[in-house]
Amino acid sequence: MTRTMHVLADASKVSMAASIQATAQVAPLLVLTTRALAELSDELGGMDVAATYLLELAEDIGHPIAVNVETGRDTSSTAFIAPRTWSEERLQGWAAGRHQELEGEFGSISQVSAMPRETS
Repeated sequence: MTRTMHVLADASKVSMAASIQATAQVAPLLVLTTRALAELSDELGGMDVAATYLLELAEDIGHPIAVNVETGRDTSSTAFIAPRTWSEERLQGWAAGRHQELEGEFGSISQVSAMPRETS
């Protein structure tokens, strides 16, 4: 049985970055919503800073963080931010192991594909 926990935070009263960090420390799979990502971006001063924050957090906890973005009325897309040391194969295997959890939370999965990574 899959168990889920939903954390609601009022961004006007608490730090989204601190809330996300605290949740990431205990959650085996952290999935941020579009709204949580937007509030994190607002708090930190932009999407680039928020993405860097999430990448560093993924590296600190040692596994990916997911972001689920609504793409339509009944559809969404989930992307994973994995530690830089992870290969595409490792990320795909890790995500595949959470397929049922994601499907249970967000609905049936119609496509799985890797996003190209930036090289630095």
